[in-house]
Amino acid sequence: MPKNALDNPLVLPILGLLVEQPRHAYAVFSEVRGRYGYLEVRNATVYTLLERLTAEGWVAATGGAERDVLAVTDDGVAALAERVRKQLGADLTGGPPFVTALAYLGILPPAEAQAVLRERIELVREEIEGLETVTREAATLEVHMIEAHYLLSRLHHDVEWLEGTADRIGDGELAWPQ
Repeated sequence: MPKNALDNPLVLPILGLLVEQPRHAYAVFSEVRGRYGYLEVRNATVYTLLERLTAEGWVAATGGAERDVLAVTDDGVAALAERVRKQLGADLTGGPPFVTALAYLGILPPAEAQAVLRERIELVREEIEGLETVTREAATLEVHMIEAHYLLSRLHHDVEWLEGTADRIGDGELAWPQ
């Protein structure tokens, strides 16, 4: 676990799940494990993070029962939105942090979500330009840089998908939570 528990990659999906609906701690653990198989999820880690998020004021227990239901607070919603913004602009390879942030794009207002996606498009295009220059100027066989060609193909596809999704948000075609 990172030195600061709030930097743990599980914080984003935990907050996101609690935005969707309040849950018991075990339900949070089960849902994170079920939805995010690409993240390493341990029971103790989720419980520790829930305690830390509660101490931070991002999550609050409701009800007086033995098994409290946890809900996200306004501060927790703001923290989730900030993490989504940050992750959508990072990790241009489209790895787990980006995919997890993308899952909670709806936490942002539609215009901001569209703007964040358009910013990412520009970052990806810059990455494409750099990789195209490297592969074009490389004095080696293509097979020795096959991973760069693979990544270029993925990045071109990412731009296409991001543009389409940003357009759908702008057109109101993509339904948005209230």
